[in-house]
Amino acid sequence: MNALSKPALVAHRRFEALDSLRGVCAILVVMFHMPVASHWRSWDFIQHAYLFVDYFFVLSGFVIAHAYAERLKTGADAGRFMVRRFGRIWPMHVLMLAAYVGLELARVVFHFDGAEPFTRDRSVEAIFTNLALVQAWHVHPYLTWNGPSWTLSAEWACYLIFAGLVLVAPKRFRWIGLVLAIVGGVLVVSYARRWMNTTYDFAVPRAVYGFFLGCLLQGLWMNIPRLKGLAATGLEIAAVVAVCVFVAWAQGPVTVAVTLVFVVLVWVFAGEDGAVSRLLDHPALVTLGRWSFSIYMVHMFILTVMLIIARKLDWLPGGRRVDFGSVWLNDLFALGLFGFIVVIAVCAHNRVERPAQRLIDRWTKPKAA
Repeated sequence: MNALSKPALVAHRRFEALDSLRGVCAILVVMFHMPVASHWRSWDFIQHAYLFVDYFFVLSGFVIAHAYAERLKTGADAGRFMVRRFGRIWPMHVLMLAAYVGLELARVVFHFDGAEPFTRDRSVEAIFTNLALVQAWHVHPYLTWNGPSWTLSAEWACYLIFAGLVLVAPKRFRWIGLVLAIVGGVLVVSYARRWMNTTYDFAVPRAVYGFFLGCLLQGLWMNIPRLKGLAATGLEIAAVVAVCVFVAWAQGPVTVAVTLVFVVLVWVFAGEDGAVSRLLDHPALVTLGRWSFSIYMVHMFILTVMLIIARKLDWLPGGRRVDFGSVWLNDLFALGLFGFIVVIAVCAHNRVERPAQRLIDRWTKPKAA
């Protein structure tokens, strides 16, 4: 059998291996944020796991281009696209924003810690920028409310740019997007103080860099011959090892190259040609991928509440991380905490995320002629 083939175009295809990888990346981001003195807390790989957010941007550009590049013909199509994308991200965002506002109101009523309610990153004005999904457009000098939601704000900017480019230049939008991606990468490497660990300030250039490289990859993907069989498996293993090594090693300006590494990873796994892809196609991992957005959105609130409780119970001997004096006990606590995050995330997925998506899909379904 020929070891090379070209991927077949499947309309509205769901890239399940890529979805599973998104779930893995969400777990790694949670591990990066988790303030527990576990064995893995000091690993370079976990210390740099904020870089896995850039996989989300590349994947988003790839799948959005795959699903919509040929479907946005009119202003009405673009409007429907924007409403559908808004419906994908805004309900969970508002749910967690409401949870944080509720926590601030509890501070006002019960005075359970020394934090001044509704100040700085929890200001009233930041509620409105969050509701409009512009909080990461360099309008605040720090992250606000639910910190991880900066990625939604940056993605929202990418959706707006994508829809405009497809309408104005449907045949050339990927190459125009490439120019924007290069500009985004240059801005990050030149001006972001912590390079790819940039959020509220250069979030949009960072996201544009990954998103539009993902769009370009999708356009080229159909024409790039792919390895099959054992050769594909070897390539998949090499891609995973390369990502792990790069993330563990990368520091400073070189972190900007992580987006290119993720472009290769998406290209390798989009075809689902090797044994690693088949492993990622396991229903449990695919389900994790579908829960990943909720996991990503709820985890910081749960960690915030946990830290408030930990301070009251003197679980923070160093002031920053939960430490029970035994790293093995810390590991068990971290695993239990992660399990709790997943349980809450699944509830949010089933009760808010999916119902909101179905409702928006019904509202925006084109009427039959």
